Amino acid sequence: MKLIAIDNGHGINTPGKRTPVMSDGKVIKEWEFNYPTAKKLEELLKTNGFNIIFVSDTEEDTPLKTRTDKANNAKADAYVSIHFNAFNAIWGSHGGIETYHHPSSIKGKELAELIQEELIKETGLRNRGVKPGNLHVVRETKMVSILVECGFMDNIEEAKLMLDENYQMKCARAIAKGICKYFGVEYKEETQKEDEPSQWAKDDWGWGIKNGITDGKNPQGTPTREQVVSMIRRSKALE
Repeated sequence: MKLIAIDNGHGINTPGKRTPVMSDGKVIKEWEFNYPTAKKLEELLKTNGFNIIFVSDTEEDTPLKTRTDKANNAKADAYVSIHFNAFNAIWGSHGGIETYHHPSSIKGKELAELIQEELIKETGLRNRGVKPGNLHVVRETKMVSILVECGFMDNIEEAKLMLDENYQMKCARAIAKGICKYFGVEYKEETQKEDEPSQWAKDDWGWGIKNGITDGKNPQGTPTREQVVSMIRRSKALE
């Protein structure tokens, strides 16, 4: 059973790791994409028979050495660091996905290429390619290691994807597929019982039940327009 170390990037309040201010005044922090995507990746990898260790499973900005030491001490078989890119913190037309590996790692390049290919297939975003990088998390790890940049926070269209659960799942699925290909594992599509919420949504679903937003039934069902209006009204009543 292979052990995969998952690194969910920066902390929620790490300086600079956020979008420019949007037209509605909103700012999205990189952690808001990295963390839920890492949790989705955990779910998919477990479905496919992998063991998981999180090296930064917190809102805090875990020191890089702490992350790599944890993965090394656990003797992980692969290390994946999830990020969302930025160019100059000014809205622009730059964009796309890229995946990094250590310059001296042939295996790292192989894993990066497999994951990059899947990311472009899943998302349809611009392919910025696989790149060598002397980054701490790919340099100081003793296992095959890569770092993915799943879009640009200072591209307005890609920034809008950061909180999109569907886009997060696409990225997680692509990474999982790449890892499966690397280790020669046939990828199993995720299955979900209609009467149970997804693993990543269990906390939110429980909150919705507790606060009367939903009756707790049919979490996988498509809501009608009247149900959506009802849920919005109930949520407004909590403000």
